[in-house]
Amino acid sequence: MNSAHEIQTPVIRRATALDRDGIWTVFLTSVLELCGTHYERDEVLAWARSLEPETFGTSILTRVTLVAEEAGRIVAFGQFNPEQGEVETLYVAPGFTGHGLGKTLLKMFEEMALEKGIGWMQMGSTLNAVGFFEKEGYKQARMEQIQLADGTAIPRIRMSKSFPEKG
Repeated sequence: MNSAHEIQTPVIRRATALDRDGIWTVFLTSVLELCGTHYERDEVLAWARSLEPETFGTSILTRVTLVAEEAGRIVAFGQFNPEQGEVETLYVAPGFTGHGLGKTLLKMFEEMALEKGIGWMQMGSTLNAVGFFEKEGYKQARMEQIQLADGTAIPRIRMSKSFPEKG
């Protein structure tokens, strides 16, 4: 069975502390395998080394964190800060891209923002994900840099989307 083409319907749920390692694995494999199309190898390696599993253990407790799970394996996750209307992370594991998982997580975050009365959302998009966010109605605002602990600067694009007024 080729998981890249025949995935089961994943379960989307709130993350728990037990999901920490699965989330970190999705982050790590996504950065290492998917970001090389838009970033230099040294940037990708520094980025992959920049976060440890414990980072996600902490953020699961402080951010709205959703996971997509298939057959007991986390295959996508996202983290949302509703107070700032910011999608802080959205990663899909290699082999699971193009199946609507990122779109589903993003739509769930948008619904949360609307429920809180937030009229817009924003994120810092990796260069390889800009097209995905544009398809979902997000507009590019500016280029910015993330400074990693080792001094490596990772470029990304600040993007945002406004929601129509209800009325």
